Amino acid sequence: MHIKVAVGLLIDSNKKIFLAQRPKSRSWSGWWEFPGGKLEKNESPEEALTRELKEEVGINVVNFERWVTRNYTHEDQNVTLYFFKVTKWNGELTPKENQKLLWINPCEVNKATILPANVFILNALSLPTQYGITNISEVPKEIFLTQLLKQLKQGLKMIQIREKNLSLEELKKVTLEIIKICRPFSAKVILNSYIELANDINVDGIHLNSIELKKFTKKTKNIIVSASCHSEVDVKIAQDKGIDFVVLSPVNKTISHPRIPPIGWSKFLEISNKFDIPIYALGGMKKNYVNIALDSGAIGIASQRDIWSN
Repeated sequence: MHIKVAVGLLIDSNKKIFLAQRPKSRSWSGWWEFPGGKLEKNESPEEALTRELKEEVGINVVNFERWVTRNYTHEDQNVTLYFFKVTKWNGELTPKENQKLLWINPCEVNKATILPANVFILNALSLPTQYGITNISEVPKEIFLTQLLKQLKQGLKMIQIREKNLSLEELKKVTLEIIKICRPFSAKVILNSYIELANDINVDGIHLNSIELKKFTKKTKNIIVSASCHSEVDVKIAQDKGIDFVVLSPVNKTISHPRIPPIGWSKFLEISNKFDIPIYALGGMKKNYVNIALDSGAIGIASQRDIWSN
């Protein structure tokens, strides 16, 4: 049996999320979840979202955006979950099914008390759908910094500095320049490798290659740690080590690694749905691939070229 479910992630102005506790009359009684429910016959996920939130918590949805789609197998059932971010609604949240309701900071949620399918959401909720990777080796620095500023003004919230051809001193200099440009936009800056330099200049995070990932031992709480993965085994290692998110590549053919066969979207979907760690799709990504990435279980795309060109 294939069940389709629309799920609403209500987010308030303080970035708190809304959870409901499943009532005694339903399966998984006492567990916390995001509100939503099954699609009825011939009903779209958007229509189900609107109807279910009205029936469960008494609100009329005004503004929402389609987010990640995830597939699960539970007992003899295949379940597709369509997640939506809901940012505006009318009416007062009311427990229509006598369930307990809760507003909470995502980082304060006890993951052991929420439905297993929702653990992924807590891990991914704060991450943007577009993740830019620098390419100063291909574009003069002055032009790149102009491109960066333009993308930040358009809403880019996270970038990775990946410049293998620069000396350590040059890398430090350009990293400080990028941090200065990004700070007014509250955009996260992640440095590829060079862990000691990352600590020295106070970037927001570090990115490990697949070799560094295998050697990595301890993650500190005050810094983001991401990693490059090229297989299901890599993703499992990253999740087991508590890495914050990964990029899985190459999904499509790439200019950087033309001889490496791409995994394609079907394989990406197969891998992404096995894990709770957030995964970005990397490799031949274009901005207009965001929706197919979200439908394939990714939280978005990572791009080194196309993301800077528009």
